[in-house]
Amino acid sequence: MKRYHITLGASTSAGGKVISASSACLINGVRIALEGDQIFCPACKSPGKIALCGTRIPESWNGKQVALQDDLCLCRCPSPPRLIAIQSLKCQILDGDSATSPEAAASLARQQIQSDALQDPKDQIVLRLLDDYSQQPLAARRYRLEFSDKVVEGQTDSDGYTAPFDAADRKQLVAWQVIE
Repeated sequence: MKRYHITLGASTSAGGKVISASSACLINGVRIALEGDQIFCPACKSPGKIALCGTRIPESWNGKQVALQDDLCLCRCPSPPRLIAIQSLKCQILDGDSATSPEAAASLARQQIQSDALQDPKDQIVLRLLDDYSQQPLAARRYRLEFSDKVVEGQTDSDGYTAPFDAADRKQLVAWQVIE
């Protein structure tokens, strides 16, 4: 399996663009992006950052791994977009099919987003609503989130996630309900 290096200007599966590349290495005069470099996502209209996903051959600059095709954009999208390389000159060739499933990648990214959100109250987090008995996600279901100062209603996505809300609001969350 080939995983191409991500460079400045590379795209995401949600139409985003890599807007910073902190490596000193160039491919055809364009800098290679590293983990943590910035992305702008037009789908959720927010900045994001590159998060590593899947197997790779260790390759780092200043202590950070290079970004590769199918790494993730940690933005406010409920399912993290994947990076898409715009160059085909430099890649890592890996044995077998070692790609991470979309579900595992989304779960990993959400855990990272939730963890990061606890550090910065302006960041946003999501809730995943599950069936009490089967523990399966409640997809496309209406919900109500009751905060101490407001009520928010919405519909879960196909993976059972609510719309994002501020981490600061999380402290004010009193109750949540699935609306029948």
